[in-house]
Amino acid sequence: MTHPDSRFTHTSFSHKVFEQKADLPSYLERTRRNRFWVGSEIAQLKLRDLRVGVAGLGGMGSNIAEILVRLGVGHLKITDPDIIEASNLNRQVIANRNTVGMKKAMASAQELRAISEDIELVVYDDGLTEENAQEFVSDLDVIIDEIDVSPLRPHVWLHREARKLGLPLYSGYIIGMGTHIYKFQGNEFTFEDFMNHREDMYDKPTHEFIIDRFFRPRPGYMQADADVERMLISARESSFPIFGASTYGSQSALVIRMIADQLGLGKSLTIPPTPVMPEFIKMDALDYTFKVCDIRTA
Repeated sequence: MTHPDSRFTHTSFSHKVFEQKADLPSYLERTRRNRFWVGSEIAQLKLRDLRVGVAGLGGMGSNIAEILVRLGVGHLKITDPDIIEASNLNRQVIANRNTVGMKKAMASAQELRAISEDIELVVYDDGLTEENAQEFVSDLDVIIDEIDVSPLRPHVWLHREARKLGLPLYSGYIIGMGTHIYKFQGNEFTFEDFMNHREDMYDKPTHEFIIDRFFRPRPGYMQADADVERMLISARESSFPIFGASTYGSQSALVIRMIADQLGLGKSLTIPPTPVMPEFIKMDALDYTFKVCDIRTA
């Protein structure tokens, strides 16, 4: 398939760079309704200079990348090796009848450049690998990890390289009708700590292990073991169920927290800092929870 923009085809363009086309007046006009909340035009221009890596372009990552471009982030790296499938239509902004069968990285690049060309965009359509992880995190300010939960090995590669540079790394995981938002930074509590250093699970984690690690605390409406067993049955038959609408609340909250941290809005707006793992944010639209939890006691 060839798209109206001839740069986008089904061929690979691993590590493709789309340069930033500077047009300050147009940029300030398209982002002017942000400026009250970020604090000033100067703060908006800091957002333009922010360098963000989004690893994983599924229901969370592809939508997060779009939010970042619409908010005016000027430098993005994106990566995902997968193809858009029909099941992605329930939640992914890049998924539609015209993009099913297209590489997610390609579809995301097309979507982002259609919004604006005043961004620098670096695309890795071979996904996050052990070989390119160091290159991917280089020259970034912050990382969003939305790689599929299985296998876990790419998360480990990404987190290790982020820690070497002292970079903050955010993730949002859909849990029931809500989400958990994690921020990792430093060596005090790492992703490997979160996974109990179970290297035997990094390449092919069991469904039970995934639920044990990520599904704590359970939502208030899923306390019974029978509820979890039904989820396990669904996961074994196809994949873990995801309610599409839950992704939108998660990705928005994650981006808001990340930008508040990066622009230092906590001081000006008197808001608490984003907790760093082992503490994390739990939010759910059904049981009215929005609180900070500790993964060690959840």
